[in-house]
Amino acid sequence: MFFLSVLMTVYNAEKYLHQAIKSVLNQTFKDFEFLIIDDASTDKSVEIIKSYQAKDPRIVLYQN
Repeated sequence: MFFLSVLMTVYNAEKYLHQAIKSVLNQTFKDFEFLIIDDASTDKSVEIIKSYQAKDPRIVLYQN
């Protein structure tokens, strides 16, 4: 069980997504779940999220 949930919504955020995800994952506090909600992006946002998700089990992707 996690003590903290971090929620990020995404829509065509390919340009800034790497920086945003890295910023959350690099926090000193590590006991959290990272929920990312994609709102039907048409760019490579989902691919980027999935690449991070494959490396870090704290990331959970929800797609609309």
